[in-house]
Amino acid sequence: MCKTAAMRRRYWVSPLLAFCGTLGLTRNVCADPLRLRADAVAEAQAPAGLVILEGRDKIRPWLYAEGLVWTGAQNTPNADPAADVMVLAVRLREPHGLGEVRAGRFVVATGAVRPVQIDGGHALARAPWQSTTLEAFAGAPVVPRFGTTGYDWLGGGRIGQTLYSRATIGASYVQRRSHKDIADDEVGADFAAIPVRWLDLAARGAFDLTSPGIADALASAAVRMSPLRVELFAAHRSPSRLLPATSLFSVLGDFPSQSIGSTIRWEAAPRLDVLASGAGQHVGGEFGGNGFLRALLRTSDRGDGNLGFEGRRQDVSSAKWTGLRGLATLPLGRGFRYATEVELAFPDAPRGRGIAWPWGLAALSWRSSSGWEAAGAVEASATPEHRYQMNALLRVSKSLEIR
Repeated sequence: MCKTAAMRRRYWVSPLLAFCGTLGLTRNVCADPLRLRADAVAEAQAPAGLVILEGRDKIRPWLYAEGLVWTGAQNTPNADPAADVMVLAVRLREPHGLGEVRAGRFVVATGAVRPVQIDGGHALARAPWQSTTLEAFAGAPVVPRFGTTGYDWLGGGRIGQTLYSRATIGASYVQRRSHKDIADDEVGADFAAIPVRWLDLAARGAFDLTSPGIADALASAAVRMSPLRVELFAAHRSPSRLLPATSLFSVLGDFPSQSIGSTIRWEAAPRLDVLASGAGQHVGGEFGGNGFLRALLRTSDRGDGNLGFEGRRQDVSSAKWTGLRGLATLPLGRGFRYATEVELAFPDAPRGRGIAWPWGLAALSWRSSSGWEAAGAVEASATPEHRYQMNALLRVSKSLEIR
């Protein structure tokens, strides 16, 4: 019914890095020839580090370089810590916006192609009239520490066309080989349009040519009538498309399925948003559904802080539970900021695994005017696999500008 806690444990730090990391990445660096950022990270299991490097300047705006290195990485539990390159790429951009080229290690995500990390190249070209785009990429799937795997490679591309400035259509293709054999072979299409000011349409889909069938599909239509936005959607998800998530609710409800439903967003007050969603699902020959009601109150016009509450119900196949979530983000003054999130999931059939499964995260960050930053977080949970589990993360960072 749910993924193992070990799988999810690797990804719980993502909200903290997003919460704390964005504080130091908003400064304008266009006038700086080189900008270096170093983050020292101490995790509950082992010390680690994060080094971010980016370079750009006004003299050569067409040239951009970036690097992201995670130190203290371990390929196996008993291995010695070592550095692992997550991103290391150079990008060349045509001054008039007619195209760009990237080379190195990076993530490709375009059209209906699933996100993939590769060591290779990516090229994008735009027609002078800016209505046609052509993309192509090729390389080897990433292996930790720039390791090699014989004959593993992937390649693909996308062609897109803008129609009357109101719609965009695209077609994509990707093939991946493993030891000379085809591992993935997919074609996809994507579509987005705003036929009138109050209507948004979008759709994408991918078809697996190796094992013929729909790999992924999503279609939606949204009507905007201030202060309401009403969306209808239908989706098909296959197991290979599911990504690890950083919420207990997401883990418990993340499984291959077909669903159709609606989402309504209401601006109930200048700082209060209410979101409601419900969908019917088909999983493994059984029919069910899910839904949630969420309210978010911003404590200031700038959005520095917010308070939120959510109630959720999942009732399909063996995943039948009710959940409650509370969250808060509060500025404390003098550069301090606090965030917390708590979830409780109540299974319909506990089966001796506890009447409630709690999960919580608390984070505190600080930023000085001199460029120093510090952040810490503690996560605790109880799941069907573990009676209790606790993790902690501490990060200290400093931004340097080299002229």
